[in-house]
Order: sequence, then structure tokens, then C-alpha cells
Amino acid sequence: MATLNSNQSINTRFSMAPNIRIRHIIPILLYAFVQFFPVLINEVRPEWITPTSTGLWFAIGFSLTIVISFFLLWPDLKLYKQQGIQSNLNDTVKWIGLGILMQYGLVIVANLIETAITGEMVASENTERIADIVRLVPVMTLSVVLLGPIIEEILFRHILFGNLSARFGFWIAFGVSSVLFALIHDDNRFLVYVAMSFAFTVAYAKTRRLIVPIAIHAFNNALVMVALLLM
Repeated sequence: MATLNSNQSINTRFSMAPNIRIRHIIPILLYAFVQFFPVLINEVRPEWITPTSTGLWFAIGFSLTIVISFFLLWPDLKLYKQQGIQSNLNDTVKWIGLGILMQYGLVIVANLIETAITGEMVASENTERIADIVRLVPVMTLSVVLLGPIIEEILFRHILFGNLSARFGFWIAFGVSSVLFALIHDDNRFLVYVAMSFAFTVAYAKTRRLIVPIAIHAFNNALVMVALLLM
């Protein structure tokens, strides 16, 4: 069986197994429920919302969402294997490394552009918020370093980018999914998130293995958390 090699064009369109509508909508709805339910509860029962309860809610909620999502997406991943378009072990490991290097190179460029535009280097508001929460509720480290990257790569790379790529090709799919990826983080570093998204997207398009963008994303989050918590 052929394997997707490193020279495969990123413009090779994705294909999805049947019944994609129900299989792909459920993970999105679950993610939205886990993400916004504490906000709703805070409006009606604010005394129920504590840092610990919120941290546990996200850890348990995202864990269940990930398990259900992989079950629903398994037909797609199985299809890639049957088509022989997934990378082999060597290319998978290689693209994790290349993706990490690409991400940091692009982030440096994005930082330089943003600094040139604003005239100053500004810290990420979203990252600082998350670091403050992790210091207060250590269990949130699991969500930030592992669960968050897994569910975000499922949603933005496989479901959103994958479906758009199947219809419109790489660049439109990348543009739409990356803008939404940046916006949902509600941060002042828009170009940085787009740059990160490009590395995640290219790595997934090259390998058709979700473990690749997940590993790159998780490595980045872990490194940022370690750096911030040591400061």
C-alpha cells in the first residue's frame, strides 16, 4: 500500500466518509456546550462557579468530547488508511519536527510584522489569562497542554479545514479555518495564531494523521506554559 510522502502536494484534497453531517456536527456542538456552559451558569448561579469547579468541568468535558469525537471521526481516519494516503512512521515523526520548526519560524515573522505595525512588542492577553488560571487551578494544565490541542485540531484541522478542502482546495480552506481559529482565541495576537494555524494545517495536509498537528500544538502549549510558570 502506498503512503503519502513528504513531497505530496498540500493541494491534494481531503475526502470524507459518508454521513459527515451528523458525525461532524456533534463534536462542534459538544465543544460549544463545554466551552460556554460555565458562562451560562455564571449568569444564573454564580455561586456555583469557582476556579476548581471550572477547571474540573473543562477537564472532564473536553475528555468526553474527545472520546466521542474520535469515535465519530473514525470512518474518516479509516478511509485515509484504506486509500493509502497516510504518512508512514518516519514521515510522521519528521513532520512533527518540521511542523514545530515551521511554527516557530512563522511566529517570529508574525511577531515582527505585528511589532512593525503597532510599534511595540505586546504580550499575548490570552496566554497571560490562561497562565493565571493554571497558577490558580493546576488541573487546568491538562486542558491547556493536551485536551485543548486535541479538540482544537479535531475541529479546526479535520472537520473545518478538511471539509472546506474537499470542496475548495487548500488555500480557501486554510484561510477560513485559520481566521476562525485566531478569532476564537479572543487574543490581541491575530497574526500569530494564523501563523501557527498554517504550520498545523500544512503538517496535517502532508500526513493525513491528526497526531501530527496535535503533537505540534501540544508541544507549543507545553513550552509556553513552562516558560510562563517559571517567570
